[in-house]
Amino acid sequence: MKFKKIYQLIFAINVMLLCCLMPATAEVVRTDLSKLELLVDKSSVTSGAKFNIVFELEPDQGWHAYWENPGDAGLKLEMNWNEIDGVQIGDLQFTTPHLIPFEEIVSYGYDGKVTIIAEVSVSDDYSGPDIALGGDAFWLICSDTLCVPQEAAISTVINVGEDAGNQRGEALVNAAKADMPETVNWPSVFYTDGENFSVKAKISKKYEVIESAYLFPRSEGMMENIYAQDLSFINGEIIGRFKNAYGYVDNDEFEYVLRIKTGEGEELALSLAAQETLCPFVDPIEEVAAVTAQPDMGLMTALAFAFLGGLILNLMPCVFPILSLKAMSVAGLSQKDPKEARLSGLLYTAGVLLCFGIIGAFVNGLSVGWGFHMQMPVVNFILGLLMVTIGLNLFGVFEFGSSLAGMGQGLVKGSNRQASFFTGFLAVIVATPCTAPFMAGALGFAFISGDLTGWLVFLMLGLGLAFPYLLLCYSSVFRAILPRPGAWMENMRTILGFPMLATALWLFWIMGNQVGINAMTLALTASLLLGMALWAFSKCILWKLFSGFCMVGVLFSGFYLSGLDIESKNNVSEEGGLNAASFNSDELRNLINQKQAVFVYFTADWCVTCKLNERIALSQDLVHKAFEDNDIKVMVGDWTNQNPDITKTLQSYGRIGVPLYLYFPSGRSIDNPDILPQILTPDIVIEAL
Repeated sequence: MKFKKIYQLIFAINVMLLCCLMPATAEVVRTDLSKLELLVDKSSVTSGAKFNIVFELEPDQGWHAYWENPGDAGLKLEMNWNEIDGVQIGDLQFTTPHLIPFEEIVSYGYDGKVTIIAEVSVSDDYSGPDIALGGDAFWLICSDTLCVPQEAAISTVINVGEDAGNQRGEALVNAAKADMPETVNWPSVFYTDGENFSVKAKISKKYEVIESAYLFPRSEGMMENIYAQDLSFINGEIIGRFKNAYGYVDNDEFEYVLRIKTGEGEELALSLAAQETLCPFVDPIEEVAAVTAQPDMGLMTALAFAFLGGLILNLMPCVFPILSLKAMSVAGLSQKDPKEARLSGLLYTAGVLLCFGIIGAFVNGLSVGWGFHMQMPVVNFILGLLMVTIGLNLFGVFEFGSSLAGMGQGLVKGSNRQASFFTGFLAVIVATPCTAPFMAGALGFAFISGDLTGWLVFLMLGLGLAFPYLLLCYSSVFRAILPRPGAWMENMRTILGFPMLATALWLFWIMGNQVGINAMTLALTASLLLGMALWAFSKCILWKLFSGFCMVGVLFSGFYLSGLDIESKNNVSEEGGLNAASFNSDELRNLINQKQAVFVYFTADWCVTCKLNERIALSQDLVHKAFEDNDIKVMVGDWTNQNPDITKTLQSYGRIGVPLYLYFPSGRSIDNPDILPQILTPDIVIEAL
């Protein structure tokens, strides 16, 4: 008898445990391609209780189900519930989705088993029988080639009485909630201009570095679904730029889920709601420039860098031809009156500062880049003819009268005040294709600062360029060690004419790359006409008439060239071993989002430093092998002609000129590249890679 009672007691305990572990009933339905189970996280509830319904949807292998916003294709699980008085069933809640790309169709969903929950509320006065929850379920599952609708009637029953949990149901609900996006109240707005859709959110300060992100739109029909999204992380904000969805839905609120990976490798899913704003966002490129150009650089540092950059600019190849103009006057400084020598230095410095001041006003006022004038073929044409004129004067082909001394003989011989000023002015014009070390950061600071602050940086750059000559003019010690004038100066004058003609050929070559080989030929013809005009001008009246006709031909050539359209360049690198593709900022973002390592270099035909780096470093077989061994894609941005995409990109990294060399290792974000020095060697490039 005792054993029988013990047996009954054990049986009762097992029944109680089973009731705690399982709901009162649970139903599993099987369709042709999936399985759907419905259960709850309680085995029994009381009036006024709240509990959760749990769906477990498991497509067959190779098939997938969809999120609440399925994207371009698909349908989420939907439930047509049977109505029960006193029982309220909430909306279905979905876990965080992932991207399901298929060619040009972008969808959001899941592979494998999916858990979906809904909250149920029982009224306080509910006194009915056990609750039979059920209805008709409908969903869509797809493979890579086919989509098949699924439907089933499904239900479960929960007891009404004591409050008792269900271990399996509770575990599924907790796991589902842990995999759902966390709702955050970050300030967020969106803006549309009728074609483009932009959304912006302020990022919490605890996430200082965002390595990657993807935006899943909860609100359907507002933004296009796209595989590679244009997201920027700028000064504590994330900005996404998209197109309006086809058949745009005009809502005051845009809900979305943001999946991010922090700099520490933590992956998060965050749910946000953006409110509509009527004000367009600031261009993210400009904001990137604001934080990258001057994060650690104050005005005094920028001025110091500008002065050092100007000093080094005297050693850059761009400036050599013009500095040769001063070689003769430098040699004559030892014989000059000290006051006249100092005045010569001041006038040369004034010419440099005036030209830098004008360029600074253009760069800051019009947001153009350093060396912008070299992108205009007519400017290269005029500068080339000026170099020809100076070269012929140095060769002794012609001599101007005293009324034009500042532009002719005086300019070359350095025997008058106008010559010193004009040489300083011309030195800056020809020097701007080069960017010396220390200059890049200072110029970037000047561009971002603008106004008087940026203008002061340009003036300090000019002071650095003029300082060596100014020091010679003011220091009697340095002047004393200079060679004395003599017969050798006439030979030197002739020799210095050749760099002038070489500079003219270089300028015409640039122009030929811009507007074609015929334009280059016309420029060389204009140079011939100019030479004949200058030679004939000093002859008799008939030769002067001939000189006038030649000058008309020169002017006509310039007028004709000014009307030519700049030829588009394919930006493909001349260094075939690099296999470089043409630069495009959108393509660069796509590669970076795909975790592809990328090396980008910006160059121009008129940038002598760029071309030297390409010949000395980037053309070497060892460098090519380093790119190939590390699977690094190479892109080249040719800035010979004006290109707004390249200009904005340069500005985004605090630069307003070329060269610029960027390396994005795999996994690096677009606003955090390695920036290589402006003077390259093979070892520098290989070490960076």
